Amino acid sequence: MSGGRRIGYRFRLPDGSERALDFEFSEREFRLINAPPIDVPFWAELNFNRCRNCPLDPAMHGHCPPALQMVGPVRALADLVSFDDVAVSVDAGGRIVSAHISVQEALSSVFGLIMATAGCPWTDRLRPMARFHLPFADETETLYRSVTMFLLAREFAGDADRGFAGLEDLYRNLHLVNRDMSRRLGAATHTDPARNAIALLDVYAALLPAAIEDSLAELEPLFEAWVERRGTTI
Repeated sequence: MSGGRRIGYRFRLPDGSERALDFEFSEREFRLINAPPIDVPFWAELNFNRCRNCPLDPAMHGHCPPALQMVGPVRALADLVSFDDVAVSVDAGGRIVSAHISVQEALSSVFGLIMATAGCPWTDRLRPMARFHLPFADETETLYRSVTMFLLAREFAGDADRGFAGLEDLYRNLHLVNRDMSRRLGAATHTDPARNAIALLDVYAALLPAAIEDSLAELEPLFEAWVERRGTTI
């Protein structure tokens, strides 16, 4: 792999051993360009537990793009259970983020990065957030990043609509993707970290549409300086 941006996850497991997951992305578009596995498992085939809202043509896509890239992480951590405690260090372009968390929380961060950059037509809309990857983000951080991404996307698209109906619709579709990806991963391993990792991602997808207005009200005091200067020059 060469010529792109890299993000690396390093795991120290309960037995003292270490595992590494490295991801490379195209420089300009920030698309995941890791080589697919040589021996692709059945559960990565596009038509296996395919997402209900998947728009991909099976004649052109034999495999689910995110599932194909999840094969490596699933295999690397297949001998662990969800609540095993691991030390994780994430190198995202020179910024190191470290945490002691459960395997399912760590995999949730990994899967979120993969799903946003591997080529799923729905989760591809989250690629701007992946470019500024924030490992282990909490609910408020995720909301803030989602909303600001949506508003900037609307600016680039020249969309004059107000409100967040478009973002809410996206997250409803992401909920469908997460649900069916969980079913897919359920066939991938006899342990449950992978499925639970998707479940953690889905918490945000399921809750965000209903929580946008209330959550933004909590953030509003942070923007007082902008509101007070409306119509004035600094």
